[in-house]
Amino acid sequence: MSRFKTNVPKPQFEDTGLKLPEESEILNGVIEDHSTAFGNTVDYYDSQSNIFLQATPQGQLATSIAAIISDFNNQLAYYVNQVNPDFATGRMQDAIGKIYFMDRIPAQATVVNATCYGMTGTIIPKGTLAKDTSGNIYESTEQVTINDTGSIHVDFQCTTTGPVECKKNTLTQLYQVIQGFERINNPTDGIVGRNVESSAQFEARRRKSVAINAVNSVDSIMSSLLSLENVIDAYVTDNSAAHDASISGVSLKPHSIFVCVAGGKPEEIARAIWRKKPPGCDMNGDTTVTIVDDSGLYGSTPPQYEITYQKAKPVRLLMGITMIRPQSLPIDGTKQIKDAVLNAFNGVDGSIKAGIGSLIRASSFYFPIQQLGSWAQIINLYIGETAASETLVQINIDQIPTLNADDIEVTFSG
Repeated sequence: MSRFKTNVPKPQFEDTGLKLPEESEILNGVIEDHSTAFGNTVDYYDSQSNIFLQATPQGQLATSIAAIISDFNNQLAYYVNQVNPDFATGRMQDAIGKIYFMDRIPAQATVVNATCYGMTGTIIPKGTLAKDTSGNIYESTEQVTINDTGSIHVDFQCTTTGPVECKKNTLTQLYQVIQGFERINNPTDGIVGRNVESSAQFEARRRKSVAINAVNSVDSIMSSLLSLENVIDAYVTDNSAAHDASISGVSLKPHSIFVCVAGGKPEEIARAIWRKKPPGCDMNGDTTVTIVDDSGLYGSTPPQYEITYQKAKPVRLLMGITMIRPQSLPIDGTKQIKDAVLNAFNGVDGSIKAGIGSLIRASSFYFPIQQLGSWAQIINLYIGETAASETLVQINIDQIPTLNADDIEVTFSG
């Protein structure tokens, strides 16, 4: 233990947490230390007014040392708080994630379900490239063969990560020549990608992932799916009844599970479901993948399983915003408002991204708009699927919402 003593109060760990001394207490402690060191020959306060002589050399020195100590205390408090998952960020949050075998999700690309047209029997290899009208390049996520109808549906993923918009009927250009592959189009909006997972998004996923090591539960399936590369969102529920049941807009078979996924690779999704689902239960959805048991327990004749799940169907949303016309409206005011809304909707600003089966409230977009400045005053804000006339929209559990800048109408009144 040091033989030196100081009058500067120390941080204290109490039952309620870390307690830091006030800056004024630190400054007084530094002054007492200096006065003792110099034999009380240096004045720090005016003898008549008792005002602290901050402009003097000794005042400046004491203030600087007190500020250094206070800054160190604040850094200590910051790192103490980083142990709490509710406040952790950056590398400290990554470390907490490691406890749950979690890694931060990197930036993900927009996924578009496209229809490829051409000659029956034409093979479209995985990685086939196409281009949208904005010049963004997309590649197919799996190999497919054009069927007897002269078309086939396949997901294309943007080669640029992040929230890249791809509106319907814009992925129309073939970027490479494949004999028999004649044209391409996307009948629905793409599912917008996202930037690197934010602190708020990471913590929300951590809370959902606590069951990742479990099996035979919807939580374990959900956690496993959200950990897959390029999975943008997932939703898992079940029907334990002995009869069909309608749950959040979707009809489920008796004694079945329902899994809806946006993005990801079908083989990886199916294998994740197979490893976590209860044996013998029925499944629902529009996509069936056959997988082979890879446990190694069955020698050269492993069993095969058909795993069915639902690919999330994009639902286009509309938004109407009426603003008070300010005296000094920024030239790009409309664009600023649209960007703020899209950043919140897509989770770019750190918000939780609107996902499968979510309840979207119009009021959740007030704050990001108001953050633009005192000029941004909202009269009303409505959302909807066919018209912007609702204050909230419930998305079905087989759907994922999309929102494009062109679908946001901003009006200034007054």
